[in-house]
Amino acid sequence: MRIRTWPLVAGALVVASTAMAQTDSTRRTSTSRIPISKEPARVDTVTVVRTDTVTRTITRRVHDTVRVTRVDTVKTAPGVLIPLRLREIGGFYIGASVGAAVPAGSEFTTWQGTGWHAEVPMGWDPLDFPAGVRVNFGYSQFGKRGVFDQFFTTPEIFQTDLNLKLRYPVESPWMRRFQAYVIGGATYNAFRSIAQLNQSTGIVTIGDSSGTSPDVNFGFPSTIDNSWHGAWGWNAGGGVQMGWKRVNAFIESRYIGFSRNNATLSQVPIIVGASSWF
Repeated sequence: MRIRTWPLVAGALVVASTAMAQTDSTRRTSTSRIPISKEPARVDTVTVVRTDTVTRTITRRVHDTVRVTRVDTVKTAPGVLIPLRLREIGGFYIGASVGAAVPAGSEFTTWQGTGWHAEVPMGWDPLDFPAGVRVNFGYSQFGKRGVFDQFFTTPEIFQTDLNLKLRYPVESPWMRRFQAYVIGGATYNAFRSIAQLNQSTGIVTIGDSSGTSPDVNFGFPSTIDNSWHGAWGWNAGGGVQMGWKRVNAFIESRYIGFSRNNATLSQVPIIVGASSWF
């Protein structure tokens, strides 16, 4: 089918002219005022919340004065004794002592005089028990008398003692310890140049040599035995000891004797010394 275009063009022109006419009717000149409407200002509301936290500490110094008085009252009935606190004494110890070596018996004292004695004791005294043990290492040197002083060497003895020691009291009530004790046991003696006189026979013996003739060398052997000899014996004695803390001072005397050539040779050391506890 054939479509005619001219009526469409004509219609379009009519519509365009009508629109232009309406635009011209509403156009204004440059001298006309343009209406302006003032809108109210826009207010933005911002809520600001400020929170200040302040902690305030108030310190108040308070001085409390408290006085406490303690009064211990101990009442004892008449005649009632309160026991003192006892101090223990004991343990292992070692010491040293020195003193006089006094010969004893006519077999010994005829030709020997008093000399000096030194000793090193060491032992163990148990706590809370009266019996202990002690070992002594001693040396004695004696003076010479009469013609013996002119011809022979100095008489001397080394001894080793193994002893049992009994103490009393085991515990002492004094701050400074005080004890009495007895001691005794076996001894081994090494000696030389000790002149023995047998009172019944008149025989003088030095070591393994002896003499009896009074007109030859004043009764001494013509050949002198100055070598060392040994013999077992025994010893017994006692003493007192007093000390403070670990140090102990003591005074002691013992009898030491042994047999040689059917006679007894004996001495009595009198010594003072000190020992230390470990």
